[in-house]
Order: sequence, then structure tokens, then C-alpha cells
Amino acid sequence: MDRKHYSSVFAVVMILLLLPFLPQYLASARDRSTAEANTFTTYRGDYTAHQITSYTSAGYVGDYILRDPAPGTTISPEVLGVSTTRAAPVYAAKEISRSNSIVNMNPGRSVTVWVDFLNTGNTTWRNTGTSAVSLRTFPNNRASIFYNHFWQNAAQSARLLQSSVRPGQTGRFRLALQAPATNGIYLEEFRLVANGIGSINGGYVRIPIGVGQPYPRPQDYEAQEINRSDSGQLHINPGDTFTFWVRFKNVGLQNWYNSGDHFIAINATQPVGRVSLFKTDLWRDYYYRPTKLDQARVYPGEGGKFTFTMTAPNVAGYYTEHFALVAEHTTWIKGGEFTMNIKVGEPPDPVPTTATAGEPTVRIGLFSTTDPITITSNGAYQMVDGNTNTATDKAANESTSVTWSETAYYRFVPKDSGSIMTISSWSNKPTWNSTLNDNTFRGAIELRYASTDKKMWAINELPLESYLKGLAEVSNGQPPEYLKALITSARSYILWHTLRGGKHPNEHFDINATTDQVYRGYGFEQRSIDPIAAVTATAGQVITHPDAISQLNPEGIIVAAYSSGTDGRTRSWQEVWNSGGFPWCLSVPDPYGIISNATTLTGNHMVGLSAQGARGFATKENKTFDWILQYYYTGTSLKKIY
Repeated sequence: MDRKHYSSVFAVVMILLLLPFLPQYLASARDRSTAEANTFTTYRGDYTAHQITSYTSAGYVGDYILRDPAPGTTISPEVLGVSTTRAAPVYAAKEISRSNSIVNMNPGRSVTVWVDFLNTGNTTWRNTGTSAVSLRTFPNNRASIFYNHFWQNAAQSARLLQSSVRPGQTGRFRLALQAPATNGIYLEEFRLVANGIGSINGGYVRIPIGVGQPYPRPQDYEAQEINRSDSGQLHINPGDTFTFWVRFKNVGLQNWYNSGDHFIAINATQPVGRVSLFKTDLWRDYYYRPTKLDQARVYPGEGGKFTFTMTAPNVAGYYTEHFALVAEHTTWIKGGEFTMNIKVGEPPDPVPTTATAGEPTVRIGLFSTTDPITITSNGAYQMVDGNTNTATDKAANESTSVTWSETAYYRFVPKDSGSIMTISSWSNKPTWNSTLNDNTFRGAIELRYASTDKKMWAINELPLESYLKGLAEVSNGQPPEYLKALITSARSYILWHTLRGGKHPNEHFDINATTDQVYRGYGFEQRSIDPIAAVTATAGQVITHPDAISQLNPEGIIVAAYSSGTDGRTRSWQEVWNSGGFPWCLSVPDPYGIISNATTLTGNHMVGLSAQGARGFATKENKTFDWILQYYYTGTSLKKIY
């Protein structure tokens, strides 16, 4: 039998064997067809029959509902056990670069700029279609004065340059700006918008523009305090924990973030990196960092908030806490410094003092002006005409105004040594708290014309120890031995000048209240307790050296220069000012005095006592104030002269 016949016989045999199973197979096929029909006709979920068919035809394995779901139930087919429900579309962006941080242009001229945004959402951006992404004016899609004919309309400045940008990719928006005919400084604002969806989170753009004149370039990072939770002096019970917040406006060019390599935070200062007496376990990351920016992002022109907790020490007193904004790994933020004055418990009030026998009187130049100056006092006082030596009695709270003239010479002397004089026409508010005004002083106020600058100077004349209580070179919360060392240096410094007729004899005063030694008067004294304790503990003590003895200076009081810190060593007088005669001001190692801006900080000459170094010796080696002084001022001794 040939091969063909064998095949025919085999086929007949197989048919005969399968005939008994044919009815069962047809019934099974009919049931399966019915089930499929039920699936597609009764399904009422989010997915259509076509979608489910697509899953099965593609070979996906899953559980599919064969009946109507319960009312209110959302149907979500699963593919390989993973839900196929689509996430809600999210449009979000983050600016990563731009062609120009500032645009300067001539009136009527055009310039093209671009801005790159990272797509940080979960939805692809497109430049056409119902949800096309474009750059529009902000706020309110207003008509821009920088409209260019290349724009889609007066409010829509640019479309996405690429046809599509997926999540994680970067999209570019290129726009032409047409300058108006009027010179001026402008800030033009735009925001990314998805058509039919709305504004895209993070898609804000602010372009500084100078037309016909250069736009003043702001800092990359700059801040301006807006407000704070407590603007005056805080009064806290010992050991209590409290929450404080402060808001700053971002007036720089860069966005602020609370994460990433250059996040914005608050750090303790004066000195940098110090351990605050008000630290809590809730402070972020480090002992010197109370908090980071509250918001995830703050654009230029917007306000950022910083919130943190503090715990008061258990010792009653007046404390001053110094902080500043920092862009991590980048820079301290200009304008981000702020100070908190905190009264803990009920410390004793400062007691009015009178001059001790032998205590010198000093004259401090407060400010000069050609404007009228108004004086008053909380007690009775006399106005004395210095030219005629005639006196006029004034009642408590009575105001007296003096107008500038080339013959102006008036003294205002309280009748009671405990009365406080006020220069009510003078605004001397600390930068960190505009609710305070340091325009109150112990002693007498003198208004006197100076021919050198043709202005009328306000001069505070008072006992030396009272002056030191208003000296703002120190603050609460500092090591006591450091405070005593610096106060003794300051006392010696002003006395050296006073004995020689003053540093500013042509202006009629010994030293000024700003560049010579920072002095803020009775207002500062009211906020201080630790510095006052240092003044009392060292009363009448000065630093002396044999080579400083002269007919005018029989005790040999030295000119005790001091500065904020060093780069690791102090400088000699000769090295900085190229003059000799001051052998006590030699260069010495300053292991604890290193500050990052030692060579760039204005006025930081690094001669004599290093404030940062003195704090280090006091806290790390428990050195006493006399040891500290004799270390920084070579060959000197301490002497109590009154």
C-alpha cells in the first residue's frame, strides 16, 4: 500500500475515534460564547468591552468582572495583578535655566529670551491640541506692554518650543520682547498655562527689564523681613517652650527651596555655628539650625515663612538671639539677619547709677544733621545756651526744638541723674526690629555746630560706666569671662582717646557711636543684663603698659584695639597701620578666632583682642578675662583706677 493510502486510512480512524466527544465539545463552545457575550453586554465599569478585549488579545492575564458591579463600586481591571486605573493628570514645572537673568534694552527695540522648565508632573506637555502648554502673562492674562507681533496674542507670549515634553524632560519657551517707548525699570511676570486645564504649578517667571537705563542688578540671594510672630521683646517663663515664626520677602534673583543642594535655612550667628541657649530637640539637622524654609518653593517677589520652636533657659535674664538666612553651600543671604530680644522670667530692673568718685565723663558723637532736632525728658531738665551760659528750665515731657545754625551750641541737662533724655526727632531703629527706637540716653545731650562738616552734632555726655552699659559691642548669652574682657578693652580704648583730647576734637566729642565703638544708649541697656553684670564686675579696671605712660596718660592706659575675629592669627599695629609705638599690639596665634570673612569684613583689622578667639578661650579652656587680655595685649597688666 502506498503512502497516500496509509494517510487516508489514518484520517478515517481518527474521525471514528473523535465522534463520541463531538456533542460535549459543541456544548462547551456554546457555553463559552454565552459567557463572553455576558461579559461585554453587562459590564458597566470604567473600561469598555473593546479595552478588555485588547487586554486578552494581547495575552494579559487578569480577573474580569462577568456581572454588573454593586452600585457605587468603581471597576478597575487588573493586569498581572496590577491595577490599571490611570492616575489623575498632574501639571507641574520647575525653572532650571534662562538666557538672561536681567534684560536691558533700548526703547522700541526687540530682544529674544528663553526659559527652560523641567516637567515635574506626570503628564506630557504638548505645543498643540486642546491642552497645549504656553507662557502667558501674569496675573490674569493681562495685555503686556512688551507685546511683540510674534506672540499668539497680547497675553500669550510663547508656546512650548518642542512638540512634546514628557515627565522628567526639559521644555523651552522662547519669547520676543518689544520695549515700550518710555524709559523705565520694569518687572514683567509670566506663568505656564495648560490650555483648558489652568496654571501649571511651579511655572512662574519674573523678568527684570531695564528700558533706556540699566536695571539695578539685585543679589542672587537677597531678603527683606516682612513681619514676625512677636515684634517686640518676648517675655517667656524659665524652661517654657514656645513657637516663633518670621517671614522674609525674596528680593533676589534666585528661587528659594527647602530641599536640594542649596536649600534656604536659618542658622545661629554671632558667632556663626554657636550653640543657642534656646535650642530644642526639634531643631532641624544641626544644633545651630532652627529650621528650613516652610514652603517647598518661594519665587522672587514672594514671601517665605520660617517656623521653629525655642525653649527658654532656666535662668532669669535678658537675652539676645542672633540668626541669619543662608543658602546652603552658597552664601549668607543679604538682608536675612534678624535678632530676637527675650526676657526670661523676672530679672531685676537695671538700677540708675551715678558717677563714682574719680570716674571720668565721656562725650559720644551720636549723629550729625542740618535738620531741626527735638529733645525731651521723662524728668525736669535745663536747656543751657552754651554761647551765653544762660539756662532755661523745662518741665518733664516738655519738648524743645533746635534749628541748625553756625552758632548752634545748646546743652540739655537733666535735673535728676536718674532721668532719661530722649531725642524724639531721631529715628534710630535697629534693623532687626522696627518697633524699637534707640533714641534714649542717660546723662546730658549737647547740640553743637561743627565747622568741619558744617553740620550740627548730637553729643551724649555721661559717666564712663553708664556709657559702657549702653555699649552694643556685646549681647546677652555670651560667656561671662569674654564679656568682662571685651568691656575692659572698650573702657581702656575710650579712656586712651579721652585723655588725649578725644579722637574727634574738631567735632567736640571723644569717639562716635558707630565706627569707633557701637553705642545705642539706654534702650540697649534696658534689653541687657549680662553685659551690665560685666560692667559692674570690672568697674574702673583698665589695661596698662609701661610704654603707654605719658604726661597726659600717667597710668599708662593702652589703646585697646579689638575686632570680630581673624584668619588664625592677630595682626600687629605696625603690620596694619604702618606705625609703631604700640608694643602691646603684637601678632599672636588665634586658634579659636577663625572666621570665614576675616579678611573681607568691613573694619575687621584683626589687631588686638579677637572677639571670636576670646569666646573660644573662655568656653573651651575656661580662661579668665585677665588671662585673655594679657594673651592678646602683650606685656600688659590690669589696674583699677577708680
